[in-house]
Amino acid sequence: MNEHHIEAQLKKAIEASGGLCWKLVCPGTTGVPDRLCLMGGQVVFVEVKAPGKKPRPIQRRRMNQLQAQGFTALVVDSIDGIQEVLDALPAA
Repeated sequence: MNEHHIEAQLKKAIEASGGLCWKLVCPGTTGVPDRLCLMGGQVVFVEVKAPGKKPRPIQRRRMNQLQAQGFTALVVDSIDGIQEVLDALPAA
């Protein structure tokens, strides 16, 4: 299983629950999380990784910056990890 498969399953699961799961691209700012998941007025930033892989230092720094601002930022490296994102969002 690769990162792209996990990312596609994340998008499918969030949308099936009534939320939005947008690809996040920030030109000029490296290391931002891959996905922005929105549901019920809540936002979760998600960095998707291949199984067992860890975020690069700049990715970890960006996630720490988001968390310092009060946002939830998670790393998902498995299909099972998608549940953590769903748990962080209110039911639609």
